[in-house]
Amino acid sequence: AGARIFGTHWYGTSANAAIPLLVEALRRAHGDGLFNILLLHTDVEGQLNRPNIPALSIERMKELRGLVDYLALGHTHKRFEIEGWAFNPGSLEAVSIDEYREERGVYLIEVDEAHNVRAEHFRDYTQRPFQRLSYDVSGVVDADAVHEGVMEVVRNEARRHDPEDDYTPAPIIEINLRGHLGFKNSDLNISRMREEAKRLTGALHVMITNRSVPQEYAVAAGLDADASRQVRERRIVEDLIKRNNRYRNRAPEMAELVLKAKELALSDESPEKILDEIEKRIAPTNESLSAPQTAPADEHELELTAPATALQALERNALKAMTSDK
Repeated sequence: AGARIFGTHWYGTSANAAIPLLVEALRRAHGDGLFNILLLHTDVEGQLNRPNIPALSIERMKELRGLVDYLALGHTHKRFEIEGWAFNPGSLEAVSIDEYREERGVYLIEVDEAHNVRAEHFRDYTQRPFQRLSYDVSGVVDADAVHEGVMEVVRNEARRHDPEDDYTPAPIIEINLRGHLGFKNSDLNISRMREEAKRLTGALHVMITNRSVPQEYAVAAGLDADASRQVRERRIVEDLIKRNNRYRNRAPEMAELVLKAKELALSDESPEKILDEIEKRIAPTNESLSAPQTAPADEHELELTAPATALQALERNALKAMTSDK
């Protein structure tokens, strides 16, 4: 007994339409009594990592069954088998970080006189290691603190590679930044993180993926749908202030001042009156900076402890309004 091997073109999204033509060609060319092998480069239904891409349907693929004894599939980078007849070994190496968990390798195929197939999958060869790490940026004060936090994760969790002692391939490492970022994305020095992580690990390549969400997109998250307009407004102002970590611990007091200034402005109070109110609020804060902080008797009786820089900005705006009215 012998074998006959057939190959095909890459049909892409037209694979289903190409099967009837392929069946007709195989009917004319397959060898009776021979072990017929078809190499088919295609995506297969149910095996895609990206489900929106058209693939060869299982129903269409089975039209080949009477003409092909062994269907050797390729294209999808993970191992799968269909009914002991169609075999996809997966790529020899992962070609993206998203594939690093998939099983891949090669098949050793044995066929007996009755054309029964015994397929053994091997993956006991050296593959490049991949590693995916994560760091939560929520609540971290600034870009330098994020950098130090990421390096701590690298020192504690990342794979190491020393070319002097280790003859296996150097790893590829991905570090995902997650959570709510309390400052501008542009403040992060991604290149510095990448280079330092690479130096610490000896990795072939380090990828830093910023999947964090700016805090302004988390405004009033989780607020009860039945909350009043006043409660909702105060919460929104507080959350907007909290997105900058320098002010997050003083957000209630800052929000109180902002809403009071708004109330005065909507009441057609003069800029002088608004400025006077701001100054009255600032005075006790400045006097108590050196005094120990004590909790208020009631949660609604909060002392104003907003940063002087933010309050000075309110003063400047009020002064500008006064100047423009003159």
